[in-house]
Amino acid sequence: MVSGVTIGEVADRVLDEACARFPLNYRPRILWKGYRVTAGMAYFRTGEIGLSYIVLRSEEAIRETLLHEYAHLLAFYRHGDKGRGHGQPWRRAMVDLGLQPKVRHNYAVQRNAVRQQVSYKCLNCGAIIVRKKRLPSRRRYLHAACGGDLKLVKVARVTAPGPNT
Repeated sequence: MVSGVTIGEVADRVLDEACARFPLNYRPRILWKGYRVTAGMAYFRTGEIGLSYIVLRSEEAIRETLLHEYAHLLAFYRHGDKGRGHGQPWRRAMVDLGLQPKVRHNYAVQRNAVRQQVSYKCLNCGAIIVRKKRLPSRRRYLHAACGGDLKLVKVARVTAPGPNT
């Protein structure tokens, strides 16, 4: 929730305003995705806009990202395949929407956030080794300190915040 309003309500309001000012022959559907670094994506074939519920934490970030992605759909609508990417048709659409044609965001992100914790036990000395990734299977791994075989003990999931946080 952002300022007493859900992120979905903010996005719907911004999208309604953009559609009213610069209509397409359809209303894009908003998909909330768990992108960890990417703020948004425009899907030309399906007419959808994917927004990150992890990266977008303010109304302004939602507005800028949604309009950025809407500009992609608008440029594609106006120019076909020549409107893909961040070229002149997209830049014109960004200016039409009242934004500077900025390609990348600078929102705070947690790059490569840990999603799991994997524990191994040394069968010789009993030491527990904790890793972020599972070791490839069908191989023999030895504890560097004593030379004992390592056995997988536990894989614990670390969850990311959801869309309603």
